[in-house]
Amino acid sequence: MTPLKIYMIDDHKLFIEGIFALLVDEPEIELVGYSLDPQEFLNRFEMLDVDVYLVDINMPKMSGIILAEMIMKRNKKAKILALTMYDDYQHIKKMISKGVLGYILKSANISELVTAVKTVSVGKRFIGSDIQETVMSQMEELQNLEEYSDIKKSRLTKREIEILLLIIRELSNKEIAEKLFISERTVETHRKSILAKTNAKGSLGLYKYAIKHAIVQAHQMTGEENTSN
Repeated sequence: MTPLKIYMIDDHKLFIEGIFALLVDEPEIELVGYSLDPQEFLNRFEMLDVDVYLVDINMPKMSGIILAEMIMKRNKKAKILALTMYDDYQHIKKMISKGVLGYILKSANISELVTAVKTVSVGKRFIGSDIQETVMSQMEELQNLEEYSDIKKSRLTKREIEILLLIIRELSNKEIAEKLFISERTVETHRKSILAKTNAKGSLGLYKYAIKHAIVQAHQMTGEENTSN
């Protein structure tokens, strides 16, 4: 089986040599070359036969974000894997927006790097295990913001009704989060949304709203809030 050919663009030669040493025992991947200078790499770009480009972000003459953009302009089918120390969402977002398929930290083990290269080489996305929580948390926050937009013109969602009923039972955010298997931050976002939509000031106001709009009765009739048994 022909090994996948990777090429590194990173200004830290010791790190590159370390990757070289680690890949010696990996028959499926071959590091065919490297550049310490992004511009020098671009000058050679057309002559290279590479399956996956490993790109650092923080380089003195040109950032990996700009370099990724330039690579994609020259070859829209290029497969790029960001290999960096940055674990924040903004850098992840910027790299992905430039066409980068994978994002992995330099602290990852060689096994994860090999998996990342294989995944990216076939055009699939790969996010390193150390930063998956960062990405998921940001996606959750963005989803919450979308739900919160134009909130006063909206009606309560099914989830908000669930949370409203738990609030008027005087459950804390933590208790609601555990009961619904969501994060406390998500509960807090929903709580703000509910208060804005109902124009209520607190639990008592929400209770009055629930009675006025027959929310409590409706749920009792379906057995969801029935405590008579």
